[in-house]
Amino acid sequence: MEGLKNRALHHLSQPHKSLLLPSLHHFYDHLLQCCTSLTTLKLIHSSLSTRGFLLHTPHFLARLVILYSKLGDLHSARALFDHQHHHHRHTQRMGVAANNFTFPFVLKVCGSELGVVFGKVVHGQVLRSGFASGVFVDAALVDMYAKCGEIGDAHEVFDQMLVRDVVCWTTMITRYEQSERPLEALMLFRKMQEEGFLGDEITAISVASAVGQLGDGRMAESVHNYAVVNGFIGDVSVGNSIVGMYAKCGNVERARLVFDRMEERDGISWNAMLSGYTQNGQPTDALSLFDQLQSSECDPNPVTALIMVSACSYLGSMHLGRKLHNYVISSKMEMDNNLRNAIMDMYVKCGDLDTAVEMFNNFDPGKRDVSSWNVLISGYGVHGRAKEALELFSRMQMEGVEPNDITLTSVLSACTHAGLIDEGRKCFADMTKLSVRPEMKHYACMVDMLGRAGCLNEAFSLIKEIPSQPSDEVWGALLLACRIHGNTKLGEIAANHLFQLDPEHTGYYVLMSNIYAASKKWKEVEKVRQNIKSRGLKKPAAFSVIEFGTEVHGFHTADNSSPYYREVYRKVESLAIEMKMVGYVPDLSCVLHDVEPEDKEHLLNYHTEKLAVAFGIMKIDQGMAIQVTKNLRICRDCHWAFKFISSLYGRKIIVRDANRFHHFQGGRCSCGDYW
Repeated sequence: MEGLKNRALHHLSQPHKSLLLPSLHHFYDHLLQCCTSLTTLKLIHSSLSTRGFLLHTPHFLARLVILYSKLGDLHSARALFDHQHHHHRHTQRMGVAANNFTFPFVLKVCGSELGVVFGKVVHGQVLRSGFASGVFVDAALVDMYAKCGEIGDAHEVFDQMLVRDVVCWTTMITRYEQSERPLEALMLFRKMQEEGFLGDEITAISVASAVGQLGDGRMAESVHNYAVVNGFIGDVSVGNSIVGMYAKCGNVERARLVFDRMEERDGISWNAMLSGYTQNGQPTDALSLFDQLQSSECDPNPVTALIMVSACSYLGSMHLGRKLHNYVISSKMEMDNNLRNAIMDMYVKCGDLDTAVEMFNNFDPGKRDVSSWNVLISGYGVHGRAKEALELFSRMQMEGVEPNDITLTSVLSACTHAGLIDEGRKCFADMTKLSVRPEMKHYACMVDMLGRAGCLNEAFSLIKEIPSQPSDEVWGALLLACRIHGNTKLGEIAANHLFQLDPEHTGYYVLMSNIYAASKKWKEVEKVRQNIKSRGLKKPAAFSVIEFGTEVHGFHTADNSSPYYREVYRKVESLAIEMKMVGYVPDLSCVLHDVEPEDKEHLLNYHTEKLAVAFGIMKIDQGMAIQVTKNLRICRDCHWAFKFISSLYGRKIIVRDANRFHHFQGGRCSCGDYW
């Protein structure tokens, strides 16, 4: 504690030039709303001085300091602050008791607006005044340091407090939680309980949030019981935090149970549950709950809209996306940049790039932010229009918008999808000129780009040049490239790194198994599969969805759960015959099982994307595009087949796989057979 005391006194004794207030950009304190101009403030100041209030009511001085700072007159603010300090010393000499309201009031504002430098000056004044052991002042010091991000200093004050109440404990727990240090928050919560403090509703909210950050399901149940036993669960904010906690721990069922039992729900309650569904890959449940919300007493707000936009993006449902956009417009909901950009991104992910472009062009140029540009650059990239992405990137810089790390990721990704190696190399080399430091995701993009182009040795050399330990994202890009080009040796190197970095990621084992299978190394395939089995891992099942009217139909491999499966199977078989008549030859290398050629061809027929496209040909009107979303990467045989089908039937087929969009039309694909 002595070290912190000395630092605070040091700040108080420094020359004025070292105590300049930081630039004030975000004044929002509700106590100061009545005064909005310096002219008015000076009149108030004059009146207070004339009436003598500044001598006997110190909190008026604090109010004036805050207002002068807010309105940009830092000289007057500092002069008043120094006056308060000298006045306090004078009253001490005269035997007048100080007002202990002043310090907590000023410290509160230091924490929210004035900053830690000013706060340390006040701390020094507190120590000289003799208020250092006052519970209210100590609590305010803890809160000030914590809000300024000086959580170590906050804890130092906290540890030396002679009297600590629930508010002080909760302040420290909350600040650790808000600093994304959940373990420290929970350790402090346990210590608080050991010292006999029960906590309150705010404590419960902070603890639930900390557990949510950890994603610990068992601990979540304990916090829920704590809230129930102590009667906190009836508070709507506590209920909301419990719902959010369970959702972040992946227990959506328990989150819904708490949500359904809440006697009172507000907009945050609904948003927490909707977000829980969306974040846990249950967008259809989110859409169903959204329908219930519209029939409730709560009105959806822009945050709700952002969550539902994410759900529509996840599904890739153009119909639902347009319906949601129309709802936002018809309800006259405030559409800020975040929501507008999210809706643009939704259209991109739902396959309607033209509408996203139209929204961007209709955007007031002065209101576009870097995210607006990023959405469209990325959109062009995933739809195979890399040249437009690069042109937009150049236009962005010409209009004075500074690219950020996401911009460069989007540009590099666009070059990757189109095989624009030289352009990608140049972009990567120019990053430092654009004041963007290459991060691991940029190296991963470069490895992906070089690897897909067959430059595997160059990609491997780049990995060796990365200044820090390469991430699983980087090695994963190399492993995928080895799968594409059949490089077993380099694939084994990448896989060994991945098995150490993320031993529970099934996809890496599957990729290595596929590399062995493509080389007909069936013994090695069996070893990898046994490794997957022994670890209790499961290979992700392929799944494809397609919209028909207002409904979304899903298909699994060799699926017989759909009411249309008999018709679909017959259509798939007839498509295979029709395609062969015009030159289609099945790519049997896509079947990674040691079976006979006839069996391989049979397996290829029932890939999920083929089932979905067959359904689309049967059910969707001739003039409409057939749009399919698949959770995994499209295989070469399906890609080959869809080019034939688009030509045979004169249909546009759009496939969104795990990496990008493929637009098939007239026997060609937008990717140029490079993906």
